[in-house]
Amino acid sequence: MRPLLLLLVATIGLRLSAQVQNWNPEPYRTDSALIFRDDLDYYLNSYSEAEIKAMRKQVNIWRMNFDKVIRTTIDDLRAYSEGNNFIPRLHDFTLPTATDSSVTYHLAARKGRIRAFMFASMTNPPARFQLPLWDRLLEKYTGQDVDLFTIYGKELHPKDRPSFKAYPAPKSEYEKRRYARDLAAMTKIPVLVDGLDDAVLNAYGRVPNGVYVFDKDNNLVFRGTWADSRKIEHILGTLLQWYADGKPKVGKE
Repeated sequence: MRPLLLLLVATIGLRLSAQVQNWNPEPYRTDSALIFRDDLDYYLNSYSEAEIKAMRKQVNIWRMNFDKVIRTTIDDLRAYSEGNNFIPRLHDFTLPTATDSSVTYHLAARKGRIRAFMFASMTNPPARFQLPLWDRLLEKYTGQDVDLFTIYGKELHPKDRPSFKAYPAPKSEYEKRRYARDLAAMTKIPVLVDGLDDAVLNAYGRVPNGVYVFDKDNNLVFRGTWADSRKIEHILGTLLQWYADGKPKVGKE
């Protein structure tokens, strides 16, 4: 069995503790920003054993060894594992929203606001799990200088198991937008749509449920492999307080 497949199987089967306990939440300061430590870990540590089992039922991991589409996914993970091809800075984009393609979101133009986003798709169980948790974040930070949104990226388990039979890998921009509209119907978080070429996903390291936070000055201050809402809540709260306090000096690294 291939090493990466062993890793993925182990990810599903191990008894895991909460990811937030394995991540140092204390920020440090550079000359220009308050920075939070990356959390690049392909193990699903943010979920309980029961939650992992529920997600496992949505996909057929045993097809990975011979299914052409899943082999492609494994190749992607091997090449882009944990976003290690990602240049850690703002990669600007302007993307349409799923519900109205005439409405777009320009990342760099939102300087002056904290921005947090994750990548998701209809066939990405961890991302779908996070949607209601991010909905709560949206409710909490409404009216504050925070943008929260999702980018519809690559299908993680296209056409797998009964839950995802209606979602093969999209063959057109129209089909991808249709999938994104289905995801948008499941959440209050705005859903932006990456192109069929996955240009934005690729620019950010091709992490299926990757999460990124930019501060008000367009600094990348956090990135993670899994979009754990608890980390994002901690980061947003810390950043908002830091700005409210006049950006006081903290320990440098």
